[in-house]
Amino acid sequence: MRRFFLIFLLLVIPFSVFSQAASSSGLRDYVGLINQTYHPGVVDYFEKLKEEIGKRSGSEAASRAIDIFLRGDVGSGFVYSDARGNLYVLTNNHVITQAYSLSITFERQDGTKRRFDNLKIIAADEENDLAILSFAPGDRPIARGLSFLTRPVNEGEDVYSAGFPGLGTTPLWQFGRGMVSNANARFPKSLEDETLMGPFIQHTAEIDPGNSGGPLLIADRNATGGYYVAGINTLKATRRQAANYAIPIRTIQTFVTAALNQRPDTYRDALDTRLENFLEGLNVNKAVYPHIAEYLSPNCVGENAEYAIQEMYEKGGASARQSFTRKMEEDGVVEAIGYAVAWTIENSIRGQGAIKAAIKEVTGEGEEYTVVFTINNKDHSSTWVWEYGNWRIRVFGTVAAGDKELLAKKERQKKNNEKLRTDSWDFHVQAGYAYLFSKAPAALYASIDISFIGLQFFFAGPEFISIGGFFGWRGDFQAGSVGFMPFIRGGFEWQFDRDYKDWNTATDHGFAPIAINAQAGLKVTTSYVPGLFIGVGFQYNVFNLHGLDPWDISNPYYCPNKMKMALIFSAGYAF
Repeated sequence: MRRFFLIFLLLVIPFSVFSQAASSSGLRDYVGLINQTYHPGVVDYFEKLKEEIGKRSGSEAASRAIDIFLRGDVGSGFVYSDARGNLYVLTNNHVITQAYSLSITFERQDGTKRRFDNLKIIAADEENDLAILSFAPGDRPIARGLSFLTRPVNEGEDVYSAGFPGLGTTPLWQFGRGMVSNANARFPKSLEDETLMGPFIQHTAEIDPGNSGGPLLIADRNATGGYYVAGINTLKATRRQAANYAIPIRTIQTFVTAALNQRPDTYRDALDTRLENFLEGLNVNKAVYPHIAEYLSPNCVGENAEYAIQEMYEKGGASARQSFTRKMEEDGVVEAIGYAVAWTIENSIRGQGAIKAAIKEVTGEGEEYTVVFTINNKDHSSTWVWEYGNWRIRVFGTVAAGDKELLAKKERQKKNNEKLRTDSWDFHVQAGYAYLFSKAPAALYASIDISFIGLQFFFAGPEFISIGGFFGWRGDFQAGSVGFMPFIRGGFEWQFDRDYKDWNTATDHGFAPIAINAQAGLKVTTSYVPGLFIGVGFQYNVFNLHGLDPWDISNPYYCPNKMKMALIFSAGYAF
């Protein structure tokens, strides 16, 4: 239900026969299922991913998982009316975070549904996990919303939960009953962070994934719908039996009052505070992209999703990829994409060593400002917008500006790299000429190789033939439309040479010295003719092994190394 705790199903608590609220059917008109759809940039990326997965593996399970994700995140919320009768929807911030559009659906007991689209986020409180939404003009699902309880709850008092937890991938209405087990619960954020969260109402009413944002209720026949709202369910504890937590009304009321009475004249002061906190998080000697991610707007994340994920996975290393995966497991896919976008920002500003940042200039008015930072002696422009009651980054530099040309350039480079065929596991066939120092001015040359092993052949007529094998390293470096494949090899070869011994009078000791050699060179290819490459190499024969002692000149089978060096020019094709 929330980033601070893992979610587990609760044990079923039997519904009491002496419940004061005999029916929850009327409550269904006030508590609805909230659905958020993602930014088109996020949707487009995962549609492409699904298509790619289908081509590569044909995995129906993977495609189905993406389809389920693209349905959008869900949670619960309820209708609230202010003193003037205006209707709003209250829920958790984590239910609507990174939403591009929002809707709420009310389902009656007979199965009929009413859906209201285009909900607008008025304000969101990340710290207290609260959000307030307004209906589209003209939409009014009910005459009056639920009212807040005006007194503190009492421990041992009966409370009720309502919402849409999921059964598999299907959210279903659930109405539960429990009691208040701690009216003023506080606890640390995590094992690493001893900062206390709360207060919360700890209770035992049924809470499952999907109940987030739904109300914690006190039954009262005089209240609208038969219940007062005592809190908003937001999280649950692991390794505890029926320890569920709701945000109390006093926290909610403070948030609602501030959200419905926002003062534009305070926006600039709020921006200054926000920028100060942003800079403080940058000037630390560690990775700062988790900090940057907290300041990104949903549009910034959505517009840069595909480019950022590719950049992070190609250049971020194992640590960044693991961080992305953990974030996805803990908070969801879209939150993890925010990490990727933030990583591209950090990668563009870090340079070498620690980040040293300061504000150079702030210009603008109303709900949008341009902020220029001087970071490591370079200026970086950013756009900050007032969203959901807070300032967020809409654009940062060129890497988080929604520039589709960056992605198009990356796609062109990807296609270009595929044409270059510089992969070390490509199969190479090549042929050409070699100059054999002190042996022959020209010899035919041919070779085949894959990765670190291969065979090669020299032919300088019937006077000299060499066949050998080698092993070594072949690199892969690309620069635009040109690919470079340097190589280093070591090997051996059998040399048939009339200068060593007359072939017609060969003894049992043979006539083919074994030469131990070393070779280095470079192959160059272009994307204009995929697969075709030219190469140059230099071979040095270290020594020959022949007879009992190749270094003993008194040995009748001693063979001086007459092919000491070779310069090779060739052309070939990579498969």
